[in-house]
Amino acid sequence: MAALALSADQRHFVSAGRPVFVLGDTVWAAFTRAHDQEWSEHLRVRAAQGFNAVYLSVLPILHDRSTGDGEHWPFRLRPDGSQDFDAPDPRYFERARAMAAEAAAAGLVPHLVLLWCSYVPGSWAAELAPEAVMTAEQTEAYTALALATFGDLDPVWIVSGDDGFTSPEGAERYRAALRQLKRAAPGCLTTLHSSPDAVLPAALTDNPDLDFHAYQGGHRHDQRDLAGQLAERYAALPPRRPVVHLEPCYEGHGRAGGQGRYQAREVRTASWSGLLHGATAGLGYGAHGVWNWHRRGARSGNTAFSGVPFDVEEARRFRGADDVALLRRIVEEHGLYGLAPRPDLLPAGAGRSRVAASPDLSVVAVHVPDPGPVDLAIDLSGRRAHAWSLEDRERLRPRLSAVPGGTRVEQPALLSDAVHLFTA
Repeated sequence: MAALALSADQRHFVSAGRPVFVLGDTVWAAFTRAHDQEWSEHLRVRAAQGFNAVYLSVLPILHDRSTGDGEHWPFRLRPDGSQDFDAPDPRYFERARAMAAEAAAAGLVPHLVLLWCSYVPGSWAAELAPEAVMTAEQTEAYTALALATFGDLDPVWIVSGDDGFTSPEGAERYRAALRQLKRAAPGCLTTLHSSPDAVLPAALTDNPDLDFHAYQGGHRHDQRDLAGQLAERYAALPPRRPVVHLEPCYEGHGRAGGQGRYQAREVRTASWSGLLHGATAGLGYGAHGVWNWHRRGARSGNTAFSGVPFDVEEARRFRGADDVALLRRIVEEHGLYGLAPRPDLLPAGAGRSRVAASPDLSVVAVHVPDPGPVDLAIDLSGRRAHAWSLEDRERLRPRLSAVPGGTRVEQPALLSDAVHLFTA
């Protein structure tokens, strides 16, 4: 795929002049842990499914990772196991570049996290591993190395990783990195990966070097509404920027704060919720075992929060990847880039159903996570109607009837979630 650029209306991305919805597979740890043959096979599978991006961390994620069997490190390790940020390993960066180039050749645009928050002062992860924090000079040198390594591949730069932006010193570090990236590569695209509770400081919100917003909906069972709430928050920030729901709950991940694991249906609900609340530029998908590139028998950190990961080859086969690929196809086929939430079109007591529409109401989209009829406060007669069973990924024949003040979307003959779309 050609390099990504922003649309003229600042709502989505274009590639070779055509609108595109970015669908990224989360493979944070691949540079550190993936073997060459594994990586090639993974790219083949994801490209065939309909993904067009991969999300990678250039540096290892220290607080929550799988370890063992031949890890690669970007910097020389000291005797105590810490990284010497003044001694980069050329072999690591050569190999990472080859992996990113292979992804790009497969049609998957590399989205590279430059600085996971472990490496930035004042972050919550820096408190866990203070020896991992780079100095300002080391950060600048490392950023120059990352640019020299990957710059000609036209990656998207995700400057932060999982930060809450509570530290002015940390925010300044990200601001400096944004400036360095844009001065060296003015045409590159930049964003920030935030924690679910993050509030962007003005130094970043108002920063002209920031191109789009990318947020984490999170993995906590008691915060499942964040997928939509955060989409609205970021979409409302001035100036207008495209919004990407970068990290919905990972399929197979433990429901932090609850029991069990996230299933494909919950991932679909979080993904559609983000889209219908304003995250119309892109979506991330994560399988628990793929993002940390876990192999059976490897050690894994933070299992109390996330659960024991699945083997990467097992997790790659989770059904949710095909579900989000369908979401991308629907967005691109029907041009759902300008949607905004319209709760006023739903009556009180509509449950978890969500509705969004284009500004002129020429497009209306409804996600129904639980089976049942839905009444909408709009006359849909004469519209072209489309519907999909999201569990089966099959088209449905919508049935509509008139009700006082609007239209009833009748209950389809299924026990799963569905999406209905009405176009003028």
